[in-house]
Amino acid sequence: MRDPEIAIRQAELLVKLYELRREPVIRSARSYVGGGEFLPRSLEDFLTVMSARDQKTSYVLQVYGYWEEDLVYDACPEMYIQFGKIRRYIDEFRRKNSLPELFQYVQKLTEGSEKGRARLDNMELYLGLNE
Repeated sequence: MRDPEIAIRQAELLVKLYELRREPVIRSARSYVGGGEFLPRSLEDFLTVMSARDQKTSYVLQVYGYWEEDLVYDACPEMYIQFGKIRRYIDEFRRKNSLPELFQYVQKLTEGSEKGRARLDNMELYLGLNE
């Protein structure tokens, strides 16, 4: 495939992703995860939400799964805030639940560069999670 064709397909994909963000369900999910309701303060808090297998679990999976697309690095500071909420628990959560790849792309994007790590640290500080 030629470079212009690749660029066009990538642009079309980004437009589709932005359209999905406007869907009512993802808007509800973003409201739950992005609002004050989802803010785990321990691994147990995170496990409780994720093991409930209810609408809130679905919301968390939808929001974090959206970023797993590996396409929204510069365009999505929201990802840093949301990953900051679970960063300190994710490794143990993966081990306890045999989900070694869960949110791996979000983690790679947010922690993959010095600039990204600094941004993530700032978001955690903003949320009061840097203790």
